[in-house]
This record gives sequence, C-alpha cells and structure tokens, in this order.
Amino acid sequence: METQLKAKFAYDYTHFLDTVRSQFIIPSNNVYIQREVYLSSSNLYSITPNWDVSLSGDFQYNNLDANLEDFSYPTRYTSLVALATTYQWNRFKILGSLLGTFTFEEVKRNKRPEDRSEWTPAVFMSYQPANVPELTLRAFYKRIFRLPTFNDLYYTNIGNTYLKPEFTNQYDFGFTYQKKYNNPVLKAFYAKVDGYYNRAEDKIVAAPNGSMFRWLMMNLGLVEIVGADVNLQAELQVGKVKIRPLLSYTYQSAKDMSDPEDTFYRNQIPYTPWHSGSFTLMADYKDWSFNYSAIYVGERYDVNQDNIQYNYVQPWYTYDLSVQKKFNWSNHQFKVSLEMNNIFNQYYDVVINYPMPGRNFKLILNFTL
Repeated sequence: METQLKAKFAYDYTHFLDTVRSQFIIPSNNVYIQREVYLSSSNLYSITPNWDVSLSGDFQYNNLDANLEDFSYPTRYTSLVALATTYQWNRFKILGSLLGTFTFEEVKRNKRPEDRSEWTPAVFMSYQPANVPELTLRAFYKRIFRLPTFNDLYYTNIGNTYLKPEFTNQYDFGFTYQKKYNNPVLKAFYAKVDGYYNRAEDKIVAAPNGSMFRWLMMNLGLVEIVGADVNLQAELQVGKVKIRPLLSYTYQSAKDMSDPEDTFYRNQIPYTPWHSGSFTLMADYKDWSFNYSAIYVGERYDVNQDNIQYNYVQPWYTYDLSVQKKFNWSNHQFKVSLEMNNIFNQYYDVVINYPMPGRNFKLILNFTL
C-alpha cells in the first residue's frame, strides 16, 4: 500500500480601480480577498501485479470577502471522494473511477446556493496491437460535474448567483502513434488524433458586457459538441541543428440545442470557431534556440447568439518569432530572449471591439541562482 498526503493554502488579493473619471459614471474601486485551504489524501493498493485500486479523499475550504455593500460574503466547504481501479491484461488496459462531490455553502446575505451531492463515473480504455506496437488505441466516457466558482457567482457586475452547475457527458475515441527512426534526418514522429462528442447541460459561459472587467456569466440549457483534434510532431536532425515542427488542428461544432423556439436554435455558440489550428517550428543549435509560431482562429459569432451577418466575427491569425541564447557566467546560467509578436501587425479581435496588440517586441533576461 502507498499513501500520499498534500496540503495547499492560497491567499488572493484583487483590486479593480477605474482610472477613467467621468461625471456620468461612478468609478469602481473594488477589493476582493479570496482564501483557500486544500487537503488531500490518496491511497493505492496493489491487489495483483496487474490490478490496482486507489481511494482518495480531498477537503477544500473557500472564503471570499469584498469592500462592497450588501455583498454575500460566501464560504464554501467541498469534500471529494474518489474510488478508482486499473487493470491491465496483456496489451489491453482499463481504468474506471467514481467521484463523489459534496458541497455546503454559507452566505451572510442574498441567495444561498443549494447543497450538492453528486456522483460522476468515468471509464478509460486503451489497447496496443501486437503487430503495431507504436500504435495505441484509446476511448473513454466521462461525466463531469462543474460547480460555479466564486468569480462566476459573486464578482460585482460579473457574477450571477442564479447560475446552475454544469453537467457534461464526454465520449472520446482516438489513437496515438509514436515511432523512433534510425535515420540521418528523421529521428522521431508522433501523431495524436481524437474524435469526440460532448453533451453539456446548463453549460456555463462568459461573455463581455460593456468592458473587459464586466463580463456576463450565464447558462446555456443544452449544448451538443462534435469535434476532432489532430496533433502531428516530428524530430529532425540537420547537421548540428535539431528541428521540431508541430502542427495542430481542431474542428468543433458546438450547437445550442436548448429550445427549438429560439431563433438561435442549432446555431454555433458564442465565440466558438469551427476551425482553429497552429504551426510551431522549434530549432536548437548549441546554446541557441529559435521558435516560430503561426496561430489561426476561424470565423465565429458574438454573444448575441444568432448566427447572422450582424453578429459575425472575422477569422484572425498571428505570426510570432523568438530567439534565445543561453550562457554561463560565474557558475550561473543566463538566458536572453528576444521576441517579436504579431510580426505582420495583423489587426484582430479575440472578443469583438477589443483589439489585440499589433506588432510588439519583448526582451527577457532569465537568471538561475
């Protein structure tokens, strides 16, 4: 038997202060203090060399204070109990788990969230064919319970105390392929492909509502997501230069299926692109490193939900470049990095009406004691 104990304490102080003064607007001057205590214990039992069972228990305490009138001043107690088992038979491996989540919340004012007691299962399977040992086939089912955070519920002009917890059923099937080569140039190749279907009830989403601080938290009654992720990576050797190209692509159809009477029924949910991807090229030569990346995010629609031209958000892309140099001085290691981001000064909005930085530069010095 093996036992592991962990503990964590966090104290977060957040101060939001309006720097713009206007006779028509009361400036914000909000302070939030959030505390967290986390305790965890896990135990692993080996029943046979191929069969393990684990039992874990966690306890979490959260508290939030603010300098606001009529604030809720919430305190949340969360207990987690997880039972899991892993069994391996030749090239077949299966893992099953059952997670119990129990929450109790107190507030000094306003609406008190309901106590929750939820059990969520998960099953993972993998198989390596004997005739292709580099290939691993994978599949899993998972039910996820997500409770709204304090930020979701209580932050002024952001929080929504009527938010419901989110439940998601996830189904995934995919494979990984990794192979090393005895080749002068190609040293290794790695591929990971996944197809998935998610069904999310009361999906929690955030959308801007007047400013980047004042976002709107809301539930979408039912969302069905069909998607695929593809990741390809290679390792190359050209002389003394090591090169690692990485290509990733995501397709995601996320439709709002809440109410057939809605005008946006079966429309893509806000700010979720159908297509996105990236290409990264990393090269190393002695103490020098070179990184180039290109990111693409396809067309989307904004928070108004209807997929019409008025709500259309254009695709965007950026190209970034960086160079690093490592050197030693007096038994200490230094790393100097020069970055040029958004090389072609592309104008783009991740969120409508909030333009991102154009071409910009960074000089970074890292020092290891």
